[in-house]
Amino acid sequence: MDGILALCHFCESHGPCVILCTQKCKEEPLQSPHSLTVHWCEACQSINLEQALVSRDTNCYVTTRTPQQQDLAFLLKQAAVRSLSCEEETSKDGGTLYFGDNERGHVISHTFTLRDSLARGFHRKYSILMLMRDKVHLLNSWPMLVKNMKELARELQNQADAINGAEQVQRPQRAVRQAQGSPRNTARSLSQLTGQPAIFGHIHLWFTWMLGCETVIEKPNLGLPLPPSRSPTSLRNLAHQWDDVVFRTACFCILTGYRIVADEPEIIEALQVLLPHHWLPLPDAEICRLKKNNGWIVEWSGSLPTRFPTLQTVTEKALKNEHLPDSALEPYLNSVMLKWLHIAQSISWSNGNRNQQFLQVLGVQNHDMPLVNYWILRCSTQNIDSR
Repeated sequence: MDGILALCHFCESHGPCVILCTQKCKEEPLQSPHSLTVHWCEACQSINLEQALVSRDTNCYVTTRTPQQQDLAFLLKQAAVRSLSCEEETSKDGGTLYFGDNERGHVISHTFTLRDSLARGFHRKYSILMLMRDKVHLLNSWPMLVKNMKELARELQNQADAINGAEQVQRPQRAVRQAQGSPRNTARSLSQLTGQPAIFGHIHLWFTWMLGCETVIEKPNLGLPLPPSRSPTSLRNLAHQWDDVVFRTACFCILTGYRIVADEPEIIEALQVLLPHHWLPLPDAEICRLKKNNGWIVEWSGSLPTRFPTLQTVTEKALKNEHLPDSALEPYLNSVMLKWLHIAQSISWSNGNRNQQFLQVLGVQNHDMPLVNYWILRCSTQNIDSR
């Protein structure tokens, strides 16, 4: 499923609701009715249910009151409720959050308020959200989405502030309410709040641009190849025969980009099984020497961390697991390796974004960073070469 961008509003009469949403389609669809109840009042008003705003390039971008598919309309309604009532920052100005799961979809939501002299508290609450099935793809798009969500919200706030300021000059509502109480009919549409009759067409164009932006488009040409078939038997033998400090030092160095020099070339080949490709070490990296002298010893000027990268810990446990046969060990190590390769590739695609929340969602902890930094560099080099 491609992402769905939506504008939502906390209506004083109907609660959280979706005002309009934009989807990317291969061709212009027909608006089909579904059984979900769509509330309608002046505050919830945008475009009619039977209407659609359409833009085309190589794809078709359609803005409607609700999604075309009933299941997506239900998921978007849930996301709107959560973004406007449950999943929000405590600050008055709102903010941007991620929430979701594999069943209800993954959401990036930006909440904000618009000044309205007739509303309760003189503010109306809105949110812009992106709903997607693919969690990693959505979070990769975080920088672009959040930037444009905030810019659109800021533009709407500036327009609403101008209208509210003009209204307050003509008739200050605070004094009127103290004398007469709250007015009966306070519902006003977004076009009235901003003074822009074509505001929904403007939002449609903004959403269309965001959905067509490169960071939101899948990139199958950059798919990760499966690692070549390599037997881990030699590596397993080293795990059983070598001293733990020597083995862990060698594994840590090759996984984090240090140069390995060994008296026997077969040792380096065995350790290369830990990497998805025959990657070069980091430029100017220190040398880790493995020498054979009545047993193997290691010479390295660095020091081991108190906690090893997760990939190294999981790999060592698998190599020393007597109940895991060699026939199952190779696909298991490949699956673990591909998981961390995908994590590094995801960060690389997001222009090296190392935001703490983003890394936490991907399952990356501080002790994983030496490995992740090296793998991101190699992924970036591969992507440039593949172009």
